[in-house]
Amino acid sequence: MSVIYIISDNGKINKVNETLEFTATDGTIRKIFPHKMDSLIIGGLVSITGAAMRLLMKHQINTLFISSNGKYSGKLSFTGTKNIFLRKKQYLLSDDESFALPIAKSIVTAKLKNELTFVQRIKRKKDSNVNFDSIVLSLKNIIDQTENAKALDELRGYEGMGAKHYFSVFRHNLIPDWAHFPNRSKNPPKTNVNAVLSFLYALLMYRIETAIELSGLDTMAGFLHVSDYGKNALVFDMMEEFRTPVVDTLCCALFNRGVLSPLDFDIVDEFDDADMGKDGEKAVLLNKDGLKKAITAFENKIETLLFYPVLETQMSLNMIIIEQVKHLKRVIQGEEKVYKGYLYK
Repeated sequence: MSVIYIISDNGKINKVNETLEFTATDGTIRKIFPHKMDSLIIGGLVSITGAAMRLLMKHQINTLFISSNGKYSGKLSFTGTKNIFLRKKQYLLSDDESFALPIAKSIVTAKLKNELTFVQRIKRKKDSNVNFDSIVLSLKNIIDQTENAKALDELRGYEGMGAKHYFSVFRHNLIPDWAHFPNRSKNPPKTNVNAVLSFLYALLMYRIETAIELSGLDTMAGFLHVSDYGKNALVFDMMEEFRTPVVDTLCCALFNRGVLSPLDFDIVDEFDDADMGKDGEKAVLLNKDGLKKAITAFENKIETLLFYPVLETQMSLNMIIIEQVKHLKRVIQGEEKVYKGYLYK
């Protein structure tokens, strides 16, 4: 999937003949060709003309609008489905705990095992006073409890416990002294590491959401996360097994390899997203240069080839996401009996 990003504090997107042109405030012009892309992501305070919107609709370019910290604002989507029978079956099964629980178990188990793999890697290369053996043992015990869970609420509790243990040692995989991660903070992110995690999770969420829409499934009818008005529960479900392989590993690499520097972050107390922070609350966000670096790294990461056990072949992480959604779809349709979450090595 070819994805084009326009991230700017200002500027305008216009239609010129059958192309789009983004004009920055300094007069720089970037040409964008609709026939060469599948998706467009617009971030920051970028305006777009009606003619440009109509050109995107003509070419059916899925377009995502995000805030300066990568939080979802809105979208143009052309990936709707006509398969009402698939969705009716999905809705019925998502309300059937006897069907949903095994899928949710596999998702949570895969997430916890991926977190365990990451913690064990940190343990092998770190000489510190941290009791990694205790964290490893706790995660293994939680995995055992997860596999024996009798209800979804119980399962969600184990997932939360696992995340708490995992993030308690996450900072020990960060080398620079200026990379701050006392704990996970989201809305708003209060440290530079949290800013990167939040932005990369937003990019991952969009990839998964697109894959689900293309499959014909409904993004809101999930099996692990509780359904709520306007909540993309299935997207959050499918994200769980990819958080560590895609985002967490990449976040650490961006700091440890010197891709990001302290100059790539801003401290702000005014947000272009009304749901992000309270009046007077400060946040750390990637600035324009930082966003560009994170986006480039994410696109490279998502095309990384890894072994995919379901098909017993190597493929990009992007294709693995698509195949996992197809795998879930086959389980919903009764073509396969067991859903298997993605494990990375």
